[in-house]
Parts: sequence; C-alpha cells; structure tokens
Amino acid sequence: MDCRYREFSPTKSEERINKALQVFPKGLLMRLLAFALHLLGLDRKAVAELVNTPVESVKTVVRIVMRDGFSAFRDRRRSEELPVAKASLSPPRITVRREGECYVVGFGPIENSLKIPISFRIQARTVLLSLVNASLLSVSETAAALGIHAAHCRELARKLASHDVVESLVDKRQGQKQDYLVGPEQKAEIIQQLAARAITGQSTSSDVLAEVVNEVIPAKVSARTVRWHIQKLGLTHIKTNLPQLVETLKKKS
Repeated sequence: MDCRYREFSPTKSEERINKALQVFPKGLLMRLLAFALHLLGLDRKAVAELVNTPVESVKTVVRIVMRDGFSAFRDRRRSEELPVAKASLSPPRITVRREGECYVVGFGPIENSLKIPISFRIQARTVLLSLVNASLLSVSETAAALGIHAAHCRELARKLASHDVVESLVDKRQGQKQDYLVGPEQKAEIIQQLAARAITGQSTSSDVLAEVVNEVIPAKVSARTVRWHIQKLGLTHIKTNLPQLVETLKKKS
C-alpha cells in the first residue's frame, strides 16, 4: 500500500484520535496505530515517535501481534477492558386479562403478576385505570378486560385522574328507600296484576303493570317503582314459575 502521495491532516488526526479514545483505552489504541503504521511501511523509529513509545516496545507489539493475532493488542500486564455499551432495555409490557374469577395484570416476561378478584370491582378499576393514566395499559385492552366500552373506560380514567376514587368510581346512585306512593293497596294490586298476567300469558313488563295499577287505583306509580317492588318482594321469576304451579295444581285437583 503506497501512501507516499496521500495527504494526512494533523488536525483531523487529533480529532479522530480524541474521539477514538472515548471508546478505546489509550494503550490499546496506540498499539493498534503502531501496528497499522508498521503495515503501511513506516520504519520502527518513526512509528515509535508518532505513538510516543520506545522503539523496543514497537518491536514487541509487532512480534506478539504477528504471533498471537488480535488478542495480543491488549496489554496482559494490565486489566484493560473495552468499554461496553450497555443495551437500553425497553420496559416490560404490562398486560391485563380475565382469568377465571380474577383480573390478571402481567408484568412482561417475568413470572410476577397481580391478581384482583373480579368481585372487587372498585379495587380492580382503581388499579387498571391508574395504569391506563400512566400509559402502561391501553384503553382498548383495559375496556375489554373490564367488560365496558372504550369510551366509558376513557371517561372513567379521566375522572380518576382528576378526582379521588370515591368521587370518580364509586356509584353514588341510591335506589328508592321508602315506599312513598306505594302503600299496601298498591302493592296488592301490583302482585295481583303480575300473577294474573303471568297465568294468562300476557305481558308482565313494568311499563304495562304501572299503567294497569294506575288505572285501577288512582296513583302515579312509575315503571321503575314497580320493578323495585317486584325485586324487593322476590317476585322476579313468578312469570315462569306461577303458570307451571297452576298447571300442577289443576292436575292434582
């Protein structure tokens, strides 16, 4: 390789060597340069001057490298270690799924996971929506696990970010605590109409029952009130059970 007619820039050389010293130990870099200059045909004395090392050291470097190969560039008398760039590990992806009677929050490939019983509704929503607000869980994945729409999930997460759990996640709606307009007479009429319609196969919807009760007894009973009393009295399944019971009694009579 003939370098006689090539121009070398001392300024660029200094810049490049300084940059290389950020990666290589100085001793190792000087030995690499010495061997390269030797290969380019420079005499040992000139090489020694350029890398600022004794001529005998240059001879030793050349001899050992030619014998042992690349590993000989390291000074075995010292613990020169090449700086190793640390790989930046991406944070483990957090996932959530339903598994049996629990929500399972998985933390990447590691074995650890968080299990929250599905019956612990407020606790589960607090944890999962907090992870959504921290951008650690996606809205779609969380909504699917909770069994709600993505828009509702996003709205709950927004509320939780602005308010405490009680204000944002606890359902503060209260049902009817007193009978108000529904006294014994109205209750009896609801039961009577429900039973009669169940036996004859007619509609037992709360809207129809409310309309009939209000016609028979002057009152303003709403469909919601009718539903509340039917549930409170344990008559939810009467539409199915009562006709069967009547038929059974007819056969026995």
